[in-house]
Amino acid sequence: MSEYIMKYDRAAERWNDATPLGNGRLGAMVYGNTGIERIQLNEDSLWYGNFVDRNNLATKEKLKEIQKNVLEGKLQEAEDLIAQYMVGAPVSMRHYEPLGELDIALNQHTPFINGWITNSDDAEDYVSELNLMTGIHTVRHKQNGAAYTREMFVSYPAQVLCIRITTDRPGSVDLDVQMDRCNIIDEKIPDHRRPGKFQRGGGWAGMLLDVNHTINEKTLIIKGNASETGFASAVRMVTDGRIFDPYSQLITRNASEVCLYLAGATTNRADNPEAEVIRLIDNAEKKGFSALKAEHLADFEPRMRRCTLELGKNSELTVDKRLDKARAGIHDPNLAALYFTFGRYLMLSGGRENSTALNLQGIWCKDFIPAWDSKYTININTQMNYWPAEVTNLSNCHESMFDLIEKMSERGRETAKTMYGCRGTMCHHNTDFYGDCAPQDCYLAATSWTTGGAWMALHLWEHYRFTLDKDFLKKWYPVLCDHALFFVDFLIEDNKGHLVTCPSVSPENRYILPDGHDTPVCAGPAMDNQILRALFGACIEAAGILGIDDPKTGGFKRVISRLPKNSIGSQGQLLEWQEEVPEMTPGMGHISHLWGAYPGDEINWKDSPELLEAVRTSLKIRTDNGAGNGGWPLAWFICQHARILDKEMTGKEINKMVCSAHTRNFFNAFGDIFQIDGNFGAVAGIAEALIQSHTGILHLLPALPPEWTEGAVNGLCARGGFTVDMTWKDNALTAAKIYASVDGEAELAGEQMKVFNGETAVETKLTSHGFCFKTNANTVYIIQRG
Repeated sequence: MSEYIMKYDRAAERWNDATPLGNGRLGAMVYGNTGIERIQLNEDSLWYGNFVDRNNLATKEKLKEIQKNVLEGKLQEAEDLIAQYMVGAPVSMRHYEPLGELDIALNQHTPFINGWITNSDDAEDYVSELNLMTGIHTVRHKQNGAAYTREMFVSYPAQVLCIRITTDRPGSVDLDVQMDRCNIIDEKIPDHRRPGKFQRGGGWAGMLLDVNHTINEKTLIIKGNASETGFASAVRMVTDGRIFDPYSQLITRNASEVCLYLAGATTNRADNPEAEVIRLIDNAEKKGFSALKAEHLADFEPRMRRCTLELGKNSELTVDKRLDKARAGIHDPNLAALYFTFGRYLMLSGGRENSTALNLQGIWCKDFIPAWDSKYTININTQMNYWPAEVTNLSNCHESMFDLIEKMSERGRETAKTMYGCRGTMCHHNTDFYGDCAPQDCYLAATSWTTGGAWMALHLWEHYRFTLDKDFLKKWYPVLCDHALFFVDFLIEDNKGHLVTCPSVSPENRYILPDGHDTPVCAGPAMDNQILRALFGACIEAAGILGIDDPKTGGFKRVISRLPKNSIGSQGQLLEWQEEVPEMTPGMGHISHLWGAYPGDEINWKDSPELLEAVRTSLKIRTDNGAGNGGWPLAWFICQHARILDKEMTGKEINKMVCSAHTRNFFNAFGDIFQIDGNFGAVAGIAEALIQSHTGILHLLPALPPEWTEGAVNGLCARGGFTVDMTWKDNALTAAKIYASVDGEAELAGEQMKVFNGETAVETKLTSHGFCFKTNANTVYIIQRG
């Protein structure tokens, strides 16, 4: 049994290498220092400012002119008008911000003087462990002969960060605690005023808050405003030591145990954030650390243990040493299992139900003006965050995305009406906490794209396909139809008789015109057509499932019949645009035109093998030109290679993904820029290597990497309401258990195998692609080789 523990023998030196903790709303990045520790904090609803109506009131009057220019090939003229008349006003929406930081000093002399730095200078026998199953971070060390243990977790039931510091030498804990809200600077520079010492580099930034002081001897609070968004955070200290109240921080001396409880809140959720955080820490103090820990374990651990992956023997090495060896080419398949488990941990910690949807950094963000505003980019990144939700048995975590879709649907109706004169709802390529649907940026390769909301809405359909929850489908059916209705009005006829999106782009690629000019602007790119076929098809199928006689269905069918079909180019590749044109960047990381193979399913091995082969060729062209070397693009390539059943490339790319991040904690980061989507996309790719169900057939181990010679996975989910456990040896399935949640039929791809319900043999029938058998709700079926 794998331990699923991330071990380290030294504290992190930079934010990107710290340990993430969270409960969906409250996030913490823990460096793991013992002398002076910094714990960077986030609250998921802390976004700068309130909603701003950025819809461009001039778009509608220029739309037909823009469309005419595009269809007539006057693309430079169209670009000018798009840049003038289709941008938001202001051009950018709201951004995410940090809550602040909690600083803890253990047995230190005057720790928080100007230029202080984190350190573990006096630590001996240091061990840091994050248990991914329990969500508890533990740091152990010795100092001057005394042993110290620090346990930390963020409780979802209690909505507090909980810390307990204990020692085996009574009275040997002297603790200083402060809060702050300023730029996180990890650089250390020599202190020229104190030779041999170091101080924080980059200056000593001012605090971005209004209140920072104690309200009693055991409670410290910070308050402030991010434009119109008010926030508060408070920490409560419970100790058996002596307490002092210097007003600026919390202090205890000669303690044997110290517990800290911290909460955060904003005006986006609470009318009075200060009262809310005091209520939360009051309740935490009443319960006590042991009861909070037991409550946390009962909530967190069962969800993590729903789905586990084992790929070999455990290693006693620290994660960073294992990564160093793997990068040097030493075989360690169980490192991929740890990566997979860490990805599920990030989802459960960062995107719980009743929390905000996972943004570009999950909930973990240290910057006040983060890269791409740490918001929701919905031409790939936000959707990728949720690719693992259903298949890896974290369906509840998908709810945070559905909440965002609901906000977007309300805002998007106004955008559809105001900017385009259309019914229904829509969104461009970004949104924020408030569901802003107006165009983002003035970036021609993305700004005018109108299909982001449609792609988001398809996550509702995917949730139904996995769960078969008709009540859910009934609730969200109108939202699906509203997104489709927008395109009934928006699509126009091109010179070939097709109905096309116009203007549009194939995110975020550009092609070269005969005169040498490059442009992203087009009509009816492959991605749009694939998404719209899936969306209209979902609406039609959902109406049938629900028994709804919806007059819109006939219109949806007519639109599908007139959308441009997928086409294959002269090299055997899938065409990205309606015509074969030279790409400006043949090594582009976006593979938007392959959406129909993944995450879509219209291109698959069962129904469209010729198109799937074109996907394979397209992937090769991209990789031959340098694409797919890391980050979220590599994650998408993993998923695609799994869908084309390429075991070798899938394994190669999973290993590359595990080893490519420039962090010691698997964070998907290059240099200082952290973006979480690659973590989630790679987890989805690993799942696709182990199970696929997008064709309506259960395909077990379809793209199993050759180096994963033996292993076991439990709790993967499949469309049709199935949950699957599997074991394999010598790269071949040895046994499987399939849990059926509804009455129906299961079809499996591949050779016919024996099926049992307990000791009773179940009748199977051969099919064109494998075999099938009848299933009963809430029943487990055992699959064995003949």
